[in-house]
Amino acid sequence: MHSIWAGIFSALSLTGIGVVFLGTTWGIIAGALPGVTASMGMALILPFVLGMEPAHAFMILAGAYVGAEYGGSIPAILIGTPGQPANAPTSMDGHQMHLNGHSGKALGYSLTAGAFGSFLGGIIAISLLVVLSKIALLFGPADFFALAIFGLSAVVSMSKGSFIKGFMSVILGLMLGTVGSDTLTGMTRYAFGSHNLAEGLGEVPVIIGLVAASEIIDQVVKQVQSKKAKSEMLGKLDYTFITLKEAFASWKAAVFSTVLGIVVGVMPGAGPTIASFIAYSESRRFSKDADKYGTGVPDAIVGPEAANNACVPATFVPLLTFGIPGSTSAAILLGAMIMHGMRPGPMLATTNPEILSSLYAGIIVSAIALYIVGRVFLKPWVKITSVPPPYLFSSVLCLMTVGALALNSGMYPVWLLIIFGVVGYLLKFTGFNPICTVLGFVLESMIETNMRRALLLSKGSYLAFVTSPISLVLLLLTAVSIYLGMRRNKKDDKKAQAVAESAPQK
Repeated sequence: MHSIWAGIFSALSLTGIGVVFLGTTWGIIAGALPGVTASMGMALILPFVLGMEPAHAFMILAGAYVGAEYGGSIPAILIGTPGQPANAPTSMDGHQMHLNGHSGKALGYSLTAGAFGSFLGGIIAISLLVVLSKIALLFGPADFFALAIFGLSAVVSMSKGSFIKGFMSVILGLMLGTVGSDTLTGMTRYAFGSHNLAEGLGEVPVIIGLVAASEIIDQVVKQVQSKKAKSEMLGKLDYTFITLKEAFASWKAAVFSTVLGIVVGVMPGAGPTIASFIAYSESRRFSKDADKYGTGVPDAIVGPEAANNACVPATFVPLLTFGIPGSTSAAILLGAMIMHGMRPGPMLATTNPEILSSLYAGIIVSAIALYIVGRVFLKPWVKITSVPPPYLFSSVLCLMTVGALALNSGMYPVWLLIIFGVVGYLLKFTGFNPICTVLGFVLESMIETNMRRALLLSKGSYLAFVTSPISLVLLLLTAVSIYLGMRRNKKDDKKAQAVAESAPQK
């Protein structure tokens, strides 16, 4: 107990608070750069923390992780280009709210939800460290498969136009995810003799291309065609932060998404991106503004941001209890621990309990730091939109290119970024949904790998997916989700038809 309190006091010391603020600020900056992921931001400061005291080194890395997950929402809201793959759902309503003239409120919802998710997630994760680890162990391959399929049912919520086009967009994403090495056999698929394709389509350039680069192309084309003023294209400058009443109005989405983010986070291989997409979909089911999603709804910003930030402390659970990193960023922390002579696993709580307490205390402090830093720099973030569009768009494209080059794969990620930017624009232009394509691409590996594992364990019997109670419940919820989505889609079509028929004929 003495060691645990020592770790907490270390995190609450002036030095501890200082390194957390430093890490969080760096994380926000790194996360705001399109193409620079949270793990990349952590990796860039890794050499500087090797000489630090272990507790402080892990706290600054955790702060960078927390900051990056929020930082990615800044360009997602202001420019429509998510800094992190996990912020892609935020860009849909966040950017629209900015265009509606409520930039400060959009950033306020994102910041408040991110800080809330990190704070509550840190408390729940450290309080239920052992319980959450056991919950994660309850999930077998069939359950992970059903969870991913349930995530794909988000297409029902996100396809505001044609349900069929949304479904086809998901299928395209699943097809893109199969390119590269087979995760079970190691055989190369659809590489066409290219050693680059043999390694698969990189998650960062594909997602940033489909969501961010396509948005820039769309904005440039619209500006050229309509010759609108800059304020019309990028929204009006507005610094008004959300009120306490407005923040509490979305408490259901915040709490639900935080819990969802924790549950997804403790599952190795899931991570903030999956949690964010599922939260966007599920928050719509009980939102009073469900029919307005895509037009700038607060719950649509709060849901994914609370979920991806709550994932941060949760991804450390399998690392600290079993020595298995739950995400790439957790793997960076694993490397830092090994470099400091520590081995995460069941014995860590016995040999170094102060590390556990200082790490999670640091995450809670970083949530507070996130809110403070975010509030202080709210005006500079919004001020970015006063930059003339040609300079702004070209700067963002340069940053995305640099981020792609930072993946150390030569020009291959850059070409992917360009190609999928064009593909994303064409999908938008023809009424398809690039976000659905991203969702299918992200979940493909989880779906395919766990489906095949479940079939191997059951010797080819598909009953494995219905004999597991968890899998059965998730599949039933998926069926209900698709049915409700199709019914909503039909109602929307009837309303549109009725409006068209009642319109005066010219």
